[in-house]
Amino acid sequence: MKFVRTVVVFDRGGLLDSAQWAEMHESYVKALLGIVHPTGNDKFIIRNKIKVKTNKRTATGKPKFQWRRNGVGPIQKQFLRNLKRDGWSAERPTGLARETKALEKAKKKAEVLLKEYPGKRDVRLDDAEWSQVFHDKVGDFDFFTELAGGVRCVIEWETGNISSSHRSMNKLCLVMLAGLVDIGVVILPSRLLYSHLTDRIGNWMELSPYLPLWHRIGQSMERGLLAVTVVEHDELTDDPAIPFIKQGSDGRSAEGAAKLF
Repeated sequence: MKFVRTVVVFDRGGLLDSAQWAEMHESYVKALLGIVHPTGNDKFIIRNKIKVKTNKRTATGKPKFQWRRNGVGPIQKQFLRNLKRDGWSAERPTGLARETKALEKAKKKAEVLLKEYPGKRDVRLDDAEWSQVFHDKVGDFDFFTELAGGVRCVIEWETGNISSSHRSMNKLCLVMLAGLVDIGVVILPSRLLYSHLTDRIGNWMELSPYLPLWHRIGQSMERGLLAVTVVEHDELTDDPAIPFIKQGSDGRSAEGAAKLF
């Protein structure tokens, strides 16, 4: 697989110049470069999307057509296998854990106050009265490692739609604001790769207009580095000897497969 670029959205606390960031970036880029297709190849070669006839018909009885694209799950699995060789772990659960010591300092420095309407009463996220209303679970991280000095690093590999990409960026901002993670990275396909993958997967072109928003959020932190890394195929082919990457059975993959079959 081809590494295209890494864009640092914000860097607070000088992490960009740290040995830990350099080590992390080198580690996951090496894992990306090791992703191949088909199995046993030395490059990441994917099939060009093709338009195929579906089992659906228009109102006038004509057959409907649908793009056939490559799936994304097997790509993520290869990435995980490569990362594990460098000591990364997968599916690290996390929550905002408002009761933990990790958040005590953050609470004192910047309490989050909301307003209940129409009463206009102040509501804190950790109010016992509101414990059943506000929730602190934000889902697992795809990949996690801890480096020298206790620097906690996480990676979100985007295999969902663009909404999932936004959630990943928001989640990373939340846990950095809470002081639970130091470095967070979201990996996305380029525009060129995106068009040959599962329909409407998150991608650089659609996410990049929102980067100024997350940059602004980062300015309110004492410490944290958020980055986006863009990847792409090595080659694109129409050769039928190169199989399409298998699609999954959930989300947009399932929807696309249903239209085809």
